[in-house]
Amino acid sequence: MKIIATGGAGFIGSHLVDRLVIKGHHVMILDDFSSGNREFVNPKAELSETDIRDTDAVNDAFSSFGPEVVFHLAAQIDLRESLENPEKSYEVNVTGSKNVIRASQSFNVKKVIFASSGAVYGDSQNLPIKESEPITKSTPYGEQKAEIEKALKESGIPSIVLRYANVYGPRQGTIGEGGVIAIFCKKLISDEPLTIFGSGEQTRDFINVNDIVSANIAALESSQKFGIYNVSTAHETSINDITKKLLTISNKSVKVERTEPVLGEVLHNSLDNSKIREKFAWSPKIDIIQGLKETWDWFSKNL
Repeated sequence: MKIIATGGAGFIGSHLVDRLVIKGHHVMILDDFSSGNREFVNPKAELSETDIRDTDAVNDAFSSFGPEVVFHLAAQIDLRESLENPEKSYEVNVTGSKNVIRASQSFNVKKVIFASSGAVYGDSQNLPIKESEPITKSTPYGEQKAEIEKALKESGIPSIVLRYANVYGPRQGTIGEGGVIAIFCKKLISDEPLTIFGSGEQTRDFINVNDIVSANIAALESSQKFGIYNVSTAHETSINDITKKLLTISNKSVKVERTEPVLGEVLHNSLDNSKIREKFAWSPKIDIIQGLKETWDWFSKNL
């Protein structure tokens, strides 16, 4: 199958492209390398160095390649950047995404699979959060993801929306959801102190990137016309727990420093995954200990 993966040189996208190539698909990566990494580009995939904000460049890539399916992962995920430069964030996450949607319509794409986020739920404390929970205005990032979910539904293109929990794993940068694990790994390698904001009892639903990839493959193989699914473990893990586990796994004894809590930070979060379990027969396979070990191994060998 011919597949375009926007953001295919990024953290999640590169893992997805690797899996698609292994499964025998013909893949084109669309990435402008603003946050993607050339070292992550699968050599068996085609590459179009394209900024999704550039309408003509997006159309040219779709026209020349002729994709049957699009995985749309390209995004501006840095929360601080989205607050400091909301116009740029909107241009990438909304204007750029709408370029991808329109190109998909114009070139008869059969399915779009969109990387959304649990950020669309805001600070809901109805944990674990179900897909039926109302979308609430919170961060620009969450609002922009919600806007594209709506645009996809209205486009008429068969689409699957995957709302990710906090993704972590090898190749992760230090920005975006779940970034604390990558940050801590880098600090440990340099024998620098780990900084915990607030009590450290704040919790997140950490899901390994390989489980995210498996959910995307399940969505690809589904015949559903439109659906929205949380992709998560449905379990909460505290920052204190992550810290203890990483110190043990890394065999490091660096200092752990505590500082003021982040103003407005969501204290507890987890997403219900019963819907995707039922509809796609998908479930997370990698527990937090195994995932942290694999992540630490990657960082210790690649930094």
